[in-house]
Amino acid sequence: YRAPGESETAQLMRFGQVMQGVLRKLSSDPHAATVTVQSLAQILDPSLGEKDLGAFLAKLADRAKGGDYKTALLPVQQDGTLSEQATDSVVKDVLGGTVKNPGKDASVRVGIKNATGVKARTEKARVTLVNGGYTFVDAGTGSAPQAASQVTYQDADRKQDAVEVAKTLGLPTSAVRKGKTVANADVSVVLGQNYTGGQ
Repeated sequence: YRAPGESETAQLMRFGQVMQGVLRKLSSDPHAATVTVQSLAQILDPSLGEKDLGAFLAKLADRAKGGDYKTALLPVQQDGTLSEQATDSVVKDVLGGTVKNPGKDASVRVGIKNATGVKARTEKARVTLVNGGYTFVDAGTGSAPQAASQVTYQDADRKQDAVEVAKTLGLPTSAVRKGKTVANADVSVVLGQNYTGGQ
């Protein structure tokens, strides 16, 4: 529901409050929560089975009753993505300031910011990285085109990964440097106009 003249932000905040209220009334017992889900019969094609959903909701209910549940609005841009600053604030304020590193055998997460001035090159970079065994993270679009690309790693043990990412994208290894990466990536790349997306 959205009242006449009500902002979308107010509507979303109320939705979060309603969810918190529902969870506080839901049983923390997985079986009882599953029975509630089944009795509502509202989810015709669930992505989770009824038992899995019941168990998940029971855990959330336990959190809500203990005061460990809150709603936060994501400050998205017009295209639905988060800006670099917003991503950092979400990691700090919502996730507690840390992003857990994936397991040792997990693929390297590469954040791509497109500063080429050509929108389609984000998709070319994504395909190249995924085909190379990397995990693609969309870091948005640069506010203005820049001439040279940059490949950045924050942790010293990611230097070689950054070099390999540069090679995979056809960028000079001289573009690799140590610095800050986007919050949810192991290696950050700013695609400049010297990136054409060619193989």
